[in-house]
Amino acid sequence: MKNLALPALALAASLAVAAPAQAAPTFDYDPGVGGLQGGEVSYADFDTTTGSPTGSGFLVLGPPNTNQGAEPATGDQGDNYLSVLGGGNAVFTFSDPLSQVGMDYGSADAYNTFVVFLASGGSYSFTGQQILNTVPADANGNQAPGAQNGRLTFYAGAGDAITGIRLVSSRNSLEIDNIGIISAVPEPGTWAMMLIGFGAIGFTMRRQRRSQGGLAQLA
Repeated sequence: MKNLALPALALAASLAVAAPAQAAPTFDYDPGVGGLQGGEVSYADFDTTTGSPTGSGFLVLGPPNTNQGAEPATGDQGDNYLSVLGGGNAVFTFSDPLSQVGMDYGSADAYNTFVVFLASGGSYSFTGQQILNTVPADANGNQAPGAQNGRLTFYAGAGDAITGIRLVSSRNSLEIDNIGIISAVPEPGTWAMMLIGFGAIGFTMRRQRRSQGGLAQLA
């Protein structure tokens, strides 16, 4: 009689790994802070790398500030940045799922929107005013150093990962610079289920080989 318990256990473990729990992403905003933060790897600085966004109605600009955009007043100064114009959108799709995405956010406006896409299939939107509410301050597009310029970081919820971000603005402009990323890693519970599944599969294969060897000797 075949032992079906171990294959069933392996299947259950693989299903648990394939179906992570869904949780909403969160964000953190630090006014006056710029540049890559601890553990982040540069994804796009718009000088040497652009991150290859898709979409339309966006520009890579440099100083001086114009009616099409203003460089974020944090991080590196006097270099290029990304400006999403009114009615435009820029989409960053990440080849590897991420646990964290950070960026310098400049002259925050209430009509700016960040859409975060998750591995679970969901998406969540955050407006410029929602972000500035954490200060609290008005998202009034102030280009000078102050509350409207800082480091914006999105975090994937437990059991999920960030797969992309869309930047949208209904008016000129939404400006960012220095995108930094941290890759997602399985949670301890996921690692445990994976080890259980791999161990069960290996044990089952060894039993099958021993069974086949015994039958060959009897033949």
